[in-house]
Amino acid sequence: MSLDKPKKALTLTRRQALKVLGVGTGVALTPRIVASRLATSEEDKRADVIVVGAGFAGLTAARNLMREGRRVVVLEARDRVGGRVKAGKLAGHSVDVGGMWVGPTQTRLLEMIKEYGLHTTPQFEAGKAISEINGKRASADGEGTGMNPEDERAYNRIVKELDHLSGLLPLDAPWNMVDAEALDDITVQDWLSSATTNKAVRSFLEASIRLNFAADPFQMSFLYFLFYLRSGDNFDTLNGYKNAAQAFLVKETVHEVAARIAIELKHTIILESPVRTISQNASGVTVNSDKGNWRADYAIVAVPLPLSVRIAYDPPLSPERDILAQHMPMGSVIKYWVAYEKPFWREHGLNGMLWSDLPPSSAICDASPSGGGPGFLVGFFEAHNALQWTGRPMEERKKVVIERIVEFLGPEGAHPIDYEDQDWPAEVCSRGCYGASMGPGIMTTVGKVIRQPHGRIHWAGTETATRWMGYIDGAIRSGDRAAAEVQSRAKESKASA
Repeated sequence: MSLDKPKKALTLTRRQALKVLGVGTGVALTPRIVASRLATSEEDKRADVIVVGAGFAGLTAARNLMREGRRVVVLEARDRVGGRVKAGKLAGHSVDVGGMWVGPTQTRLLEMIKEYGLHTTPQFEAGKAISEINGKRASADGEGTGMNPEDERAYNRIVKELDHLSGLLPLDAPWNMVDAEALDDITVQDWLSSATTNKAVRSFLEASIRLNFAADPFQMSFLYFLFYLRSGDNFDTLNGYKNAAQAFLVKETVHEVAARIAIELKHTIILESPVRTISQNASGVTVNSDKGNWRADYAIVAVPLPLSVRIAYDPPLSPERDILAQHMPMGSVIKYWVAYEKPFWREHGLNGMLWSDLPPSSAICDASPSGGGPGFLVGFFEAHNALQWTGRPMEERKKVVIERIVEFLGPEGAHPIDYEDQDWPAEVCSRGCYGASMGPGIMTTVGKVIRQPHGRIHWAGTETATRWMGYIDGAIRSGDRAAAEVQSRAKESKASA
C-alpha cells in the first residue's frame, strides 16, 4: 500500500455504529398495612423468588406467585408501594398524582379494580372543549379537536394511515414487521414531516404525542411509535376519553389498588430497601439490598427499565441488554392538580378539556369528584416543557399553570383553593414517567432482548409488555408473564430433580 495515498474516510450508518458497540450479531402505605419487619435469621432471608420493585408489575408478580404457594420477598427502594402510581391529597380528597385512568380494553386493571371492591366513574365530557392550535382558538363538543373541516380531513387521513401501519405490526415481535429497519431508522418527527405540510395538523399531532409519550416526536423511533399504538389498540384509543384509554377514573384512586395488593402480600414487602447487586450461580440468586441479603431460586426485576442497569449483576448483563436500557430514556412529565370551590367552567357550558400546542401543557381536563363538591382540573407539563420546569419550586409551576387556566377559563380561574403537583423526573426511583421510549435504530438491533431472562433473573415492568405497554394495565400483564415464567421453570426443575 502506498503510504502517500489518502485513506478513504470511514462513515458508519446508525445501525453499523450500534454493531461496533457489540450489538446486533403516592404516599406511604395506608395505616392498615403493618410496617414490614426486617428479617434477621438465615431462614427468614431465604425465599423461592425475590421481586425487586413494588410497582404494579412487581406487586402482581409477587401476588401471583404467593397464590401459587411460593415464598416471595418484595424489595422496594421507596417508602411506599405503587411505583409510578402514587396517591396525593388535594382539598382534602385523595387523588392520583401518577397513573390514574383506565379504559375498557385495559381488562387486567379493570379486573383488579372489581376484585378489590373499588369503583370506576366516567371521565366528565359534557359541554364544550377549547383547543388552541397554531395560534387559533376554537371550541367543540366533547373532546373534539376544534379544527376546521379541511384540517379535520387532513388529520383523519394521517390517523388512518398510522392505524393502518400499526395494524401490520406483530405485537410479540415488532422487529419482524415488513420494512422494520427502515421504519426504525427514522423518527416520528421525520415521518410527520413527510406525511403532511398542514401546520395545524402537525401542531396538534405533535402536542398529542408529547401528551401520550411524555417525549418529543424527534426523540422516538417511528417503528417503536407504531408498536405503542398497536399495543394500545390504535391512535384514537390512546388519545381519547369515551370508550378509550381515558374513559374512567377510579373513585378511591388507582393507587388504592396497589395498597390492597400490599395488604394481601403483608410482611413479604420490605420498604426502603434499594437493591445494589444481584449475583447468581447454578443453584440460585443472591440479592443484596440496604436491608440485608436474600437468597432465592429466581429473581424478578420490576423497576423502570433504564434504572435496572443501576443494579450490579454477576455475571454481567449481555451487551444487548445494557445498551437497550441505555437507549430507552424515561419520559419527562410533571403532573399537576388544581382545586376550586366548584367546577365553575361547567356553568359556562365548558367541560374543562383544554388543548394547546403552546407550553407548558398540551392538555388539561376536569377530574372533579363525583357527587358534587369542589372542582378539580388535572394537567401535565410534558417532554421538553417538563425538563424546563423540573427541580424548580412548586410555587413557580403553580403560577404559570394558573395563568394559563385564566387565559382559557377567565378570572374565576385565578382563585384556586389548592394546588398539588408531582415532579416525576426529580424522583430518583423513577426519573420520569409515564414510561421509557426507544430511540431510532434500537428496536431492530437490541429490542428483541427486552423480555429475555438473564439466567435466573426475569424482567417485568410496563416497558416489557406487549399489550398496553406504558400503562398500568401493561405493568400488570408483565407481572403476570414474569410470574408464569418463573413458575414454569420451578416446575420443570422439580420434575427433573
